[in-house]
Amino acid sequence: MSLLTPDTALGEVNVRLIALSDGAVQETDELIADPDGRFEFEAEANIARTYIVVVDYQGVEYFSGALLISPDIPTATANFEVYATSDSAPDLTIDQTVVTLLAIDRAEHQLTLIREDLVRHGELYIYTGAADAITLRLPAPDGAVSGGGLDGATSDYDFDGSTITVATPLRPGVTSIVTQVTVRYEPDEDEYRLRITAPLATEHIKVRVPESFLREVRPRGDEAAFGPDDEFEGETLTVVERTVPAVSGQSLVADLVGLSGVEEATHPLTSGVGAGVGALLALLVVGGVAIGLRRRIQPAPVSDAE
Repeated sequence: MSLLTPDTALGEVNVRLIALSDGAVQETDELIADPDGRFEFEAEANIARTYIVVVDYQGVEYFSGALLISPDIPTATANFEVYATSDSAPDLTIDQTVVTLLAIDRAEHQLTLIREDLVRHGELYIYTGAADAITLRLPAPDGAVSGGGLDGATSDYDFDGSTITVATPLRPGVTSIVTQVTVRYEPDEDEYRLRITAPLATEHIKVRVPESFLREVRPRGDEAAFGPDDEFEGETLTVVERTVPAVSGQSLVADLVGLSGVEEATHPLTSGVGAGVGALLALLVVGGVAIGLRRRIQPAPVSDAE
């Protein structure tokens, strides 16, 4: 185990071994690592079992990849790189913000949006927020009625009516923060003005709307324009993007036109689906890959013993 934060002693490290079989936890074992970070478990060499090592260092968990041992290969090694934590706010920036319209509930006059922010942290420690543990505050669009993370069971996200607060620890490098928000539009209006506001200096902001959802998407303002369409599973996503980087407080604005649905064909995500769309559907849209559930835990590299 390597501590990558300079001028810091490793201190106590809690380590847990989890044994899985047929997707269920069979048993666990726990210990405290040696002062140099080394640890060793004894476990049954059973090819039907999968083992995962979990390191808990200063309240942040690190998961190994899946480990297999058998009579023929009786040992396995998990290597971890860990960082000290700090509540000192670093100079955070956002590489990219992507907001995708996931669903329209015309019966309730609501839109469900998924937002991914790639937050860059350049210091060699994990930022855990100040006393309130908040690491990021995301301004919600106008008319927001609910918001939070994709996993409704987590306490890492909160919504106060105007802001989604995030308590996810931010690691060195880039952390993907994925949130969802539901906004209400006026029943007698055929369009909604979507404003995506940068909480930090942001290199790029874009909004994606499935072409079949609406009649039209209109960029608003001199710093908004159409970008190249995205494609996913045969669906064309119309893209509106900000043409220049944003400082904190600046926005990308786009009008979503055709909410009455009069001129639109029926689509499974634009008619009576309800505002709370499941995370599995959301993961189909966020970047086209299942990156939305990366929060507190990151896999550690697994290698053979040196």
